[in-house]
Amino acid sequence: MNRKTEESRLTYNKLAFQYDASREGKYTKFHRKELSDTIDLRDGNIVLDVACGNGALLRELSKKANIQANGIDISENMIHAAKMRYPDMNFEIKPSYPLAWREESIDLITVCCAFHHFENPRGFIQECRRVLKKNGIVYLAEPNFGTIMRFFANKFWFRFSKSGDVKLYSKRELEALFVHCGFQSVQAYRKGRGLFLKAWR
Repeated sequence: MNRKTEESRLTYNKLAFQYDASREGKYTKFHRKELSDTIDLRDGNIVLDVACGNGALLRELSKKANIQANGIDISENMIHAAKMRYPDMNFEIKPSYPLAWREESIDLITVCCAFHHFENPRGFIQECRRVLKKNGIVYLAEPNFGTIMRFFANKFWFRFSKSGDVKLYSKRELEALFVHCGFQSVQAYRKGRGLFLKAWR
């Protein structure tokens, strides 16, 4: 496990059982709501939530349709919390890269406020393209910070922090990553504190 990934694992192991009440948990609630409000689902859809945390997003999505809900996270404590909360869903301790699913087996992939922790973002996106069914969709939510804040965080703060953050992305950078990895159509928008992306395989 690489350094930043291990830092993320340790950080979220500490936060796991108080996550909803934590500063980060309250911050990401907005992103989770926007995703759950905008994602279109049908009964039987196979959904994979990457860096699922305590399973809150999958729980919201499961209210919209009878989905096959799968969540993965590198934090053992987060997965333990998710299993205790939602025993009818499938949660596993697994990394974001590589994805342990066969080709064209998933309808939707979601990532809520975790992509900036990924040490191999291109590899993850390529894995999404591999495991998604034809016309499958990736939904992404990220923090929305201005140019100066992103520059400061990426150039200085993340080098020394121990929370596992790797890089904050602009709207243009996120779109370019998915386009360059072969996604057919990519849409991104900013809303409040969030940056949101939808990419079709």
